[in-house]
Amino acid sequence: MRFNFQAPSAATEVTFHDSVESIDADCALVFVDSAVASIYGGRLPLRGEVAELPGGEGSKTPENLIWIWERMARAGVRRDSTVTVIGGGTVCDVCAFAASTWKRGVRLNLVPTTLLCMVDASLGGKTAVNVGGKKNQAGTFHPAERIMIWPGFLQSLSRGELLNGMAEALKTAVIGNRRIAEYLTRENWTEAVRECLAVKGSIVQEDLMETGRRKLLNLGHTVGHCIESASSYRISHGAAVAMGIPFAAEMGGFHGFAEDFRRTAEKLGLGTEIPSSIGLDDILSGLSSDKKTTASGRTWVIPEDWEHCVLKELNAEEEMDLLERAWPR
Repeated sequence: MRFNFQAPSAATEVTFHDSVESIDADCALVFVDSAVASIYGGRLPLRGEVAELPGGEGSKTPENLIWIWERMARAGVRRDSTVTVIGGGTVCDVCAFAASTWKRGVRLNLVPTTLLCMVDASLGGKTAVNVGGKKNQAGTFHPAERIMIWPGFLQSLSRGELLNGMAEALKTAVIGNRRIAEYLTRENWTEAVRECLAVKGSIVQEDLMETGRRKLLNLGHTVGHCIESASSYRISHGAAVAMGIPFAAEMGGFHGFAEDFRRTAEKLGLGTEIPSSIGLDDILSGLSSDKKTTASGRTWVIPEDWEHCVLKELNAEEEMDLLERAWPR
């Protein structure tokens, strides 16, 4: 199975594979998540120079970025070279950032190994590193030329890591295709991934640089990123997004959808309540570094119902009023 996404300045081919051995990692340099290498290293068709690095938010740092650049220098990566990254969202994020800036941009292939990365992080070209404990403060747009998906990687994931990806997939269901929730319930991962990429791809093709409709993909992320940071990343990205979605609905006054979403999420095993250890002050602190902030205010994604989300720009006073009204007492 294969399909293509074509944006004005970039094209990405997505291929689905029946075995890990059929993945083509023939390139100048391969970066691989060390946990993936420990499980699949003997089966991955790795050729050329290989560098391992750990996954997790702790890898998305400026210091690690310098280490990745140094590995590219040692491997002699040229501007026309291809770098392949095999791992989850954090490894793909930081290595893709490095690829986008090395020699002002080298060719990139991604092999996502987590559900979250398969359904969302791998497609669309967003790269990032965390700075000062804040999420994704430095980043670029650098779409991969190829995304190679083998659903078999999911068999080795913990239940928590699967839930992390299911939350991001459920976000996509809210934005554009409620059937995705049904695929998740049946654990039909291949169809869930395919449909998530179809929804995201249709949006990204229209708005690669996130000047308009692509902002919808930030559903649940505005508060979600604050929750992650406030927990020192003990709360995973997906879990935080699952909390952020009904909260955004409550901010917009769409209480019925918020409850419907909570019921659906709970059936999948996803929690939606913000921990009592996190206060509104923690959210406000996180919002101060939110990337969607402009001089006129901040853009929020408000889910009114399944497959119906709107963008709403709020000034500081409006935002504070809605945050206080929606914050759990």
